[in-house]
Amino acid sequence: MSPKRATPKTPVALPPGAAHGSSLRDVLANASLLVTCGPGGVGKTTTAAALAIGAARMGRRVVVVTVDPARRLADALGLDMSAHAFEPHEVQGATDGKGSLFALMLDAETTFDRMITDRANDPARAAAVLSNPVYRSIAGSLGGAQEYMAIERLHQLHTSGKYDLVVLDTPPSRHAIDLLEAPDRLMTFLGHPIYRVLTMPTRSFAKVTNAGSSAFLWMVRKLAGPKIVEDTIEFFRSLAGMEEGLRARAGEVSVILRSTETAFVLVSSPRAEAISESTHLVNALRDGGFHLGGVVVNLVHPLPPPAEAFFDLPPGPLADHVAYHADLFALATSERAEMAELMALAKGAAEAELPLLDNDIHDVEGLKTLSEMLLAD
Repeated sequence: MSPKRATPKTPVALPPGAAHGSSLRDVLANASLLVTCGPGGVGKTTTAAALAIGAARMGRRVVVVTVDPARRLADALGLDMSAHAFEPHEVQGATDGKGSLFALMLDAETTFDRMITDRANDPARAAAVLSNPVYRSIAGSLGGAQEYMAIERLHQLHTSGKYDLVVLDTPPSRHAIDLLEAPDRLMTFLGHPIYRVLTMPTRSFAKVTNAGSSAFLWMVRKLAGPKIVEDTIEFFRSLAGMEEGLRARAGEVSVILRSTETAFVLVSSPRAEAISESTHLVNALRDGGFHLGGVVVNLVHPLPPPAEAFFDLPPGPLADHVAYHADLFALATSERAEMAELMALAKGAAEAELPLLDNDIHDVEGLKTLSEMLLAD
């Protein structure tokens, strides 16, 4: 028998012995960039929106960038999925007049196009890249492109001067690591010998390519057609003129992500597999030099008082109730044991728990309530 969902009015207590750092309220007050990360299916996007509302209600001007919100959450944030979701849109009724909250969805292809246009410094060069068949086929879908474009959009918003706080909702754990490493990978790619060869002028390219590589190109031309080879080489050569700007931008973003004004908030659930992924992510953040500002454990079952039966009960409603209570107590106790391990690893970060609710959050009022629970002392 699975326990029935509960709706406690306030978050349950943190596990005994868990370390307490600064509060999430402090994190929201002091950060200029907040990145939520964590496993899939733990309510990370909803938590990011609730944190953004909390910061806005503290009087800050906030924009939350989400990758792929559920339909109900998109509706709650006022995102029109068919039209203007890719530009900041003010969320009505979110702040009670204290601050302001804006929301947008990430569109990798549009961001990619904008970056090429900005970096080309020449309309003709930009047009050549944007019309290149190879570019059109990879924009927004190339491995790492989604992650890098999320970082590019983040940089645009962070440096615009329009917002006090940018909240970025990342993809699930493994992809979040790719996202954080995207600027460093781009700089590595731009310095790779193969990239250097492909971006050489035609005559130099002919000089440095040996018979083996020429045979390889001949085979590729035969299998894929000469046009795709020429388009690919031309695409990389077009990028060569923007290399300095791309390298500078990647370096700027790498510094921003590791700044003391940037805070990462890890969102997890008490499930063993989610805790395992979260533990990996905490270690990866620290190894990468990123600041873990907070940990939120969502979907936590309430902890009932222990009840022990000192006598055998005959079959019936009372025996079923006692068995249900014992199952719920065992589940809640197991969750807290899992959480204690994560909290100990994240020592020094702000901590918060959110209970398992009866209903999904689907409107601004629900996000406000969730925000109040996150920021409760």
